[in-house]
Amino acid sequence: MKRSVIIGLGSNIGDRQAHIETALAAIGAELGTPVRTSRLYLTDPIGPPQAKYINAAVHLVTELSAQALLERLLGIEQRLGRTRTRSATRNLPRTIDLDVLWIDGESHVSERLTVPHPRLFERAFALTPLLEVWPDAPESVHQALRALGGPIQPID
Repeated sequence: MKRSVIIGLGSNIGDRQAHIETALAAIGAELGTPVRTSRLYLTDPIGPPQAKYINAAVHLVTELSAQALLERLLGIEQRLGRTRTRSATRNLPRTIDLDVLWIDGESHVSERLTVPHPRLFERAFALTPLLEVWPDAPESVHQALRALGGPIQPID
């Protein structure tokens, strides 16, 4: 069954833009057909002091299940130098962060993955590129971004 999926991307270590571009190429090659890719956004980090993030989103069509998407995204992260630890500290710097933000018409809850992303409606840095690639998202997504003060500005 084909699914419309939004993947969020973020990077704040090393050549952030190159990490995003490499991840986008891998997503297109391994996960499904990209429909649209957002512009890049420079955003402040959440958590401990660290460099700013570059964030983006890609809308794609895939036949992969939510769990299969997660496994492939984790593989791409690992190849791009992301090390996941069981640290008590969240939101640490990373070469790449790939999140399943939304699967149109579906929700998914497991120990390793919750879709829609559990903090999506709290993060303008995820909502802005999501709505850029999927302007027909449900009104609740648009309302959440308005409640956060509206869209953030892309990198020129």
